[in-house]
Amino acid sequence: MIEVIALVVLVAVFAVSAIRGVHMGALAFVAALLVGVLVVGEPLDDVLGGFPVDALLILLGITYLFGIARTVGAVDWLVDRSVRLIGDRVALIPWAMLLVGTLVACLGTSHAAFTIVPIAMSLAHKHRIHSTMMGIFMSSAIVGGALAPTSIVGITVMTVASTADIAYNPALMFGLSIGINVLVSTVAFFMFGGRELIARGRAARLAAAEDAPLGSGGRTAVTTAVDTEAPVLTRYGVLTLVAIPVLIVGFAAVTMLDIDLNLGAVALTLAVALAFVDPKVGKQALGKIDWNTILLLGGIITYVGVLTRLGAIDQLGEVARSVSIPLVAAFVMCVIAALVSAFASTIGIIGALIPLAVPLLVPGGGLEMTGFIYALAISASLVDCAPFGTTGATIVASGHEDDRPRLYKHLATWGLSMVVIGPVVTLLLFVVPFLGL
Repeated sequence: MIEVIALVVLVAVFAVSAIRGVHMGALAFVAALLVGVLVVGEPLDDVLGGFPVDALLILLGITYLFGIARTVGAVDWLVDRSVRLIGDRVALIPWAMLLVGTLVACLGTSHAAFTIVPIAMSLAHKHRIHSTMMGIFMSSAIVGGALAPTSIVGITVMTVASTADIAYNPALMFGLSIGINVLVSTVAFFMFGGRELIARGRAARLAAAEDAPLGSGGRTAVTTAVDTEAPVLTRYGVLTLVAIPVLIVGFAAVTMLDIDLNLGAVALTLAVALAFVDPKVGKQALGKIDWNTILLLGGIITYVGVLTRLGAIDQLGEVARSVSIPLVAAFVMCVIAALVSAFASTIGIIGALIPLAVPLLVPGGGLEMTGFIYALAISASLVDCAPFGTTGATIVASGHEDDRPRLYKHLATWGLSMVVIGPVVTLLLFVVPFLGL
């Protein structure tokens, strides 16, 4: 009965926040205290122990470091130089960032790709690319690379599957993850202005060709316009830009050395070092930290922690297993994985549900192939663009201040729609063809 009350309260948090405009994170945090202490009877320290310090430290460190980079114009300079490589083919920018983000996400931890997010969102704002499109592209890059056999999430899925004696191909898992996320990105591209970007690029090339002198190759007009508006990079800006690869390489190094160090701690250390060099810039950059998103993520995850300790998540998994039709049970488990992952740890929910799925996969269980494991893992990751988790929250925090309200609403809608769309698509692709129906 208590578990049902706790789940109803979670629904009420979303309803009150939407209807009355109360900050969802603050509301969820208060709900965690009331339900955890007064209803469940947990000690206050246990409730507060669910506060996601690691996740919030990532948001704090990354947004502070890139806040400094934005303040000194280093991000604007980097954006300008990046665009020069692409030229007037503005439609290629999201795809280029998808490729770079995916490659970085494969390097041990997908969190390393968070360093690419502020650059991508700055590119989107500068070139009038829909912020939602770029946000979905960056989420697809992060979650696509996260299931690589060299990344923590991919290693976790492989380990859990091996422990449960389930046949598993890590290379196939990675390939399927990349394929699904490219498909998601393609849909987002055309839903959020991709055709306009293609048309704009064609128009720019045509105008340049018509205006350019004979033999110039049709690029003089475009190049001149860019040169006159090119931002200047100061010495301090150079130092700030050096901090970005140092962050990526440094965190990859401590991960390989098995040092327990948070990405946000590394980013915050670099930001403080830069603030020490120029305290005035450091103070100005504090205003660019998205405290609103930090509170949102902290409140939601703290409440989900109460639900987890209460056993509500495990009971949802047991309900899924009790369904008599294996394919329906698989769908329910994928939906549960996606829904919980939108608000909590993707690794945690995958680790919890794969062992529960074993009865569906053993001989006589109804699902004779392990495509369900691939469907479960991908379903749990596709929702990560929702702003209730670390990935989505980082994307919203990295967006331009004017874009954040719209970006938050769009990513919330898109992410929650993936709770159903993801399981439907993955099960149809990876499970149904092998059932012999």
